[in-house]
Amino acid sequence: MQLDRTHVVVRLRTLSEIGDLALIMIRRYPASLLIGFTAGAMVWAILNTALLGWIPLQEADYGLNDEEAVGELTRYMFWMAVLVLLQAPAAGVLTTLYLGQAVFEQRPTWASVFKEAKRQFPRWFWVLGVQRLAIPTMILLIVRWGEPLSGFWDVFVPICLLLFAAIVRSSRPFVPEIILLEQCPLRSKSDLEITLARRSKSLHGPMASDLGGRFLAVSFVLLILLVSVLYSLVFVRGITLGNWRVMDLLTLLVFIPLALWTVAAVSVLVRLLNYLDTRIRLEGWEVELAVRAEAMREFGENTGLAVTSSQSNAHGSPARPTKSVKASAATKASGSTASSVTQPVQATRATETPK
Repeated sequence: MQLDRTHVVVRLRTLSEIGDLALIMIRRYPASLLIGFTAGAMVWAILNTALLGWIPLQEADYGLNDEEAVGELTRYMFWMAVLVLLQAPAAGVLTTLYLGQAVFEQRPTWASVFKEAKRQFPRWFWVLGVQRLAIPTMILLIVRWGEPLSGFWDVFVPICLLLFAAIVRSSRPFVPEIILLEQCPLRSKSDLEITLARRSKSLHGPMASDLGGRFLAVSFVLLILLVSVLYSLVFVRGITLGNWRVMDLLTLLVFIPLALWTVAAVSVLVRLLNYLDTRIRLEGWEVELAVRAEAMREFGENTGLAVTSSQSNAHGSPARPTKSVKASAATKASGSTASSVTQPVQATRATETPK
């Protein structure tokens, strides 16, 4: 492994260049989305259909064009969009892990990716599934199953959830990468260990305004992409089957969720690339990679820079902080800017970008 010869060029990028790189990575690593994200999103998509599918099925019995049906179908689409938005980070766990390993490995094995996701399941499920309200929202919809349209429960509550998701995603977008790639613990009895909250504050705080602006720009582009994907599906069906109806059961139960999950997959990839760019801007990871690579060539792999743990992580085994990592945590706690040089190597892997 040569840390300065990654599969992604490590340099600063503008938002438009990140978008270009996202398209390149989709072409270079299609399995990360076709396999990884599909596997991660499948369970969520089935549960969403079970929670909300009764609405279009019930309205289809009476006709999908009357005034009452329009309100119910709007309720269905609104809740489906909220669910996918809340579930996207958890559904993208496998994609994040795969691309994090793909920086140094041309084709990571899915066995190692699934093993690592399983090992970290309690942490990422609690934060991404429970604390970020995906599971509580699903429980709410279970309670509301079969109930008629309500202004409070079906308008006010989902709007509040959307606002909550927007605030969290714009201010703390990289929590999935911190959990999965940097493997920071949720809590620790030691003041020297970098926890999720401490790491999130140090990573997001200096870039707060820039992250907010990028969130708005990316959200606007993804909204356009959502409409494009949805109407492309309708167009393909119209060309092949001659069915040009926009609102029918196939559109409601298949096309709309498929379009939402497609955009969610792209959002996970763009978020990861933004994470890499943010770490390069704040912590100069391209310099550290060059220093580590030169140290490995000069003195061998066991140079005190946590290289050994990086190799074990590349094969799916858990990261174990070395003395240098603990020292970096102590330095970070005291406010030193040198702490980024000895972060866990699993995080370093994530800071590169494929050529």
